[in-house]
Amino acid sequence: MRGFEFRIEGSGAARAVEKLVQGGVPVLSARIEGKNLVRVCTDGKDRKKVFAIFRGSCYNIIKVRAVAWERLLHACRGAAGMLVGAALFVSAVCFFQGRVLCVRVVGSGACYEAEVRAMLARGGTRFLSPPPQDEALLTAGILALPRVGFCSLHHEGGVLTVRVEVGDEAQLPAGGPLLAPADGVVEKLTLVRGTALVSPGDAVKRGDVVVENTQQFAGALRETTVIAAVTVCFEVAAEYALPREQALAQAYLDYGELTKIHTEETGDGWRIEGVAHAVAARNLG
Repeated sequence: MRGFEFRIEGSGAARAVEKLVQGGVPVLSARIEGKNLVRVCTDGKDRKKVFAIFRGSCYNIIKVRAVAWERLLHACRGAAGMLVGAALFVSAVCFFQGRVLCVRVVGSGACYEAEVRAMLARGGTRFLSPPPQDEALLTAGILALPRVGFCSLHHEGGVLTVRVEVGDEAQLPAGGPLLAPADGVVEKLTLVRGTALVSPGDAVKRGDVVVENTQQFAGALRETTVIAAVTVCFEVAAEYALPREQALAQAYLDYGELTKIHTEETGDGWRIEGVAHAVAARNLG
């Protein structure tokens, strides 16, 4: 049985061995003869496949010669250590290039790095994990962040790059904590960034801090920009010297959203009772 020896030339010729392995051609021996030159031996039956793999690539086959099977075996034995090392190297390269070694958040929305990393972690993307499988879901989550108008993901060489761009770059986010808009009970709290000091069901007074402009980063509490919203509900009762429909309209103007409305006619007009919902937000919505 005969084999073939190829002399392959090209920039980074050592990667030609990796290209052959990835193309399904067993490499029986390989020897680097220069920065841009490598000698490779393969089984004779793979000769056409070798030419097909390098056709149209940046590598040129400058010399081919047939060699006896015995010589190939001798070359294999002499280069056994190198072959094992090359195989391990190629396997390691293929493995790590298909995994996430680091995450980079770039663009004008890089201020959302903590939120992006948290979304990736919730989706199972971490060190040495495969890239995100459901990119659409992750992108939708990032686009839901305040002021974000563009998001893209790109994975190459083990680096996952997440580009986040915000639309209104000239508009600076509001600083300071989020305060309760009224006396009442916290009905709903939406928190993207910051430290919540209350939970739904807690009683608050108008002006109380509900979300502090701090957050834990790398085990330390640091100042940050609050991104949050709170809804406080409270009971209201007011009497209006107006017909019923006009009294209801005035109550909506006075208190905003109203639920559990009860109306009662009085001698001077209508009494409107219900539950009002006051909303306050910081850099959200």
